[in-house]
Amino acid sequence: MKMRAAKKKFLRSWQAGLLAVLFVWGGIFFCSTFVLAEKIPFAREETLAQVRDKIQVNGYHFTVADNWVTRLPADERQRLRSRHAPAYRRYRTEEIDYGPLQILPAEALPESFDWRNVDGHSYIGPMRDPQGSCGVCYAFAACAAAEGTCNVALGRYDSECLDLSEAFLAFCLDQYYEGFSGCWGSDFDYRELDALVEHGVCLEVDYPYSGEDRGCIPGAEEADRIQLAAWYRIPCGDILAIKSAIKAYGVLDAAVRVTSAFEAYHSGVFTDDNTGCSEDPCYYTETDHCIALVGWQDTGPEGDGYWILRNSWGRDWGEDGYMKIAYRSAHVACEACYLVYTGPDKIFVKYDGLCNGFLPCFSSVTAAYAAAGKDSEIKVRDGSYYCSGGVVFAQEKNLRLTGGWNETFTDEGSFTYLYGGPLQIEHGSVVVNRIILGDASVVCCKNESGSGFSPGTSTLKREFSPFHFHPGYSPLFQ
Repeated sequence: MKMRAAKKKFLRSWQAGLLAVLFVWGGIFFCSTFVLAEKIPFAREETLAQVRDKIQVNGYHFTVADNWVTRLPADERQRLRSRHAPAYRRYRTEEIDYGPLQILPAEALPESFDWRNVDGHSYIGPMRDPQGSCGVCYAFAACAAAEGTCNVALGRYDSECLDLSEAFLAFCLDQYYEGFSGCWGSDFDYRELDALVEHGVCLEVDYPYSGEDRGCIPGAEEADRIQLAAWYRIPCGDILAIKSAIKAYGVLDAAVRVTSAFEAYHSGVFTDDNTGCSEDPCYYTETDHCIALVGWQDTGPEGDGYWILRNSWGRDWGEDGYMKIAYRSAHVACEACYLVYTGPDKIFVKYDGLCNGFLPCFSSVTAAYAAAGKDSEIKVRDGSYYCSGGVVFAQEKNLRLTGGWNETFTDEGSFTYLYGGPLQIEHGSVVVNRIILGDASVVCCKNESGSGFSPGTSTLKREFSPFHFHPGYSPLFQ
């Protein structure tokens, strides 16, 4: 009996010890798993000290600092977060058209890519001045994507990059849509991209952005416009699809959810726990700020892949206006879109300031050329034109002027200038071919008899050449 009692006592103590060990091990496993899986989320209206504490505890690898955004009053910072849900949902996830995008396998994509540096050239213009407290991030993101898309399609880079008018998009075209409204922001349906396709957008020089809603200023709606062919969404959270779209079409329009950590970003790879796309449709995942994506890097300093994000908060924010953001952080991979620019089949040039109802219509061949696709026809009215300088263009492509000159010209193979005098446009056509000579691109023409033309006075340089017009003639180039 005593032995049986001792044995029971031993078994009870052994079981208790085993349970204690299992409890401790389980607690360690649970706590370590919890700590590793659950990050402390960032919030809004946090101090820099609170943000830095969370960065350290979560093991993130980016820095924050005071900047013009963090110094704004809370109500003005709120106006920067101007993206919001629509009044009603237009789509379900399964109804989305992804367009012509071909999603490439990982092995077909480079480890890194950046439209700011492709063979030493940038296909996106310099960082703009900040949007200020006007909630037009959607216009900045849309125009950045449109500029990048057109620059890639047209071969424009460095100083020749397009600079489109955010003000025109936000303050002239908002009258046609319910999805965006001036400084009051836009909704998740990207109606601003519809506006770029359906109406087009003029250049920044025709309506400069000033940080406030001035309405549609006189002359803006009559200015020449660049019109996109289409826009499409990218499958939610699909990293390969986003990379493929950047590589094929250029800069993307996308959106993020902003926290105090995002506002105070200074350097490194921004990371947070807002990584899912759980709404239906997934494109309605909560975001509140539009941005653009210009490239990616698969392996960051700490082994983390990131997008190169272009913001609308100026050079004094982040890394000269840009951010490295982890592939899924701030919901950045949930709502990306790409645009398509093909150039219209026919482009019309004004004669005596008139288009006679033909669209798209531009004030000069130079402006029409900037909007032309590789195989576009530029329609020119019969009439008298005058041009005293050589014609220097930026893109390597052929174009065909129709309605055209009374002789047919062909590529001479070395640069010659258009005759410095009045040109009589009559029925017929002229094919204008370009060659590249060093860093300069020149229109080369020669008549079939071989007589050529006298040289003009233009300086050979990589930009549009200045032209002077004789009174009494319509300007053909400007």
